[in-house]
Amino acid sequence: TLTINEYKSYLRMAVRIPRNFLLLGELDEGQKGLFDSHVTWGLEMEDDIDLVGWVATIIGPQRTPFEGKFYSLHLEVGKDYPEKSPKVRFRSRINVNFVNSSGVVDLKQIMPRPGWTKDSCLKDVFKAIYHGMQKAKNCGQQPPESAGYYF
Repeated sequence: TLTINEYKSYLRMAVRIPRNFLLLGELDEGQKGLFDSHVTWGLEMEDDIDLVGWVATIIGPQRTPFEGKFYSLHLEVGKDYPEKSPKVRFRSRINVNFVNSSGVVDLKQIMPRPGWTKDSCLKDVFKAIYHGMQKAKNCGQQPPESAGYYF
């Protein structure tokens, strides 16, 4: 029996699935919460027919400096998705080594080898960020929730 990701990989090898079909499947997963109870995602604007602007919320992992906090993210999924990774940015302030001072996530630091490939999906990004937060070392004091957002 194939998992959904294995099936998607198989289909991608056999047939090039249109970008919007892939993203509609990912939108469905995010809205139904089929992935993980610590991560939710969906479109930033309901009427975004190009499926470019996405938002996500990650609940900080237990037994980490992020525990109990809600982190808001913004994703920009370009026209060349899935060949190229989405641009990911924390909106909530966070101190962690894979996020720069503007909130931009460096996916190269946290995506498992071989990194982003055309078979990767948004769920892989969220999983990598969550695991990066779990494994974070020397991230120091986290900004209070009153610290605001990156813009």
